[in-house]
Amino acid sequence: MRLNPDCVRDTLLYLEEQLAINCKDNTFEFITLSQVTECMLIKYKNKYTEEDIWYTIYNLRQVHFIEGKFNDTGNHKMILCNIENITWNGHQFLETIRPNTIWEAVKNKAKQIGGISISGLSIISSSVIQGLASNPDFIQSIVDKMK
Repeated sequence: MRLNPDCVRDTLLYLEEQLAINCKDNTFEFITLSQVTECMLIKYKNKYTEEDIWYTIYNLRQVHFIEGKFNDTGNHKMILCNIENITWNGHQFLETIRPNTIWEAVKNKAKQIGGISISGLSIISSSVIQGLASNPDFIQSIVDKMK
């Protein structure tokens, strides 16, 4: 199973848009894995498979980018998956990959390296941001190399 980096980004963007807080009860409103899957299949017009979305959510949990109520069986079957929140680290990562130009540069760098993990994407996105901060033409140079 391969992790789809576009699905990682789109899932975080979707969760950021949909998750809410119930201020009256001081609780997080949750979204189930089924709701995420159904809505993302419609929103992204079957760009991703159910397997892509499931695996993305599973990995976002593993790197502590999302929180909620989860219950797994011994064979990694998620029998409960109520996503309540994007963590601080999840938000930090999302902010580094939010702009499309930066995201495309991150994916290009990841392809050059040959491997894509969420941690790897996070490291690459931070280095792209640092490169941009020190050299405003950094992104354009990456885009030019992609042509």
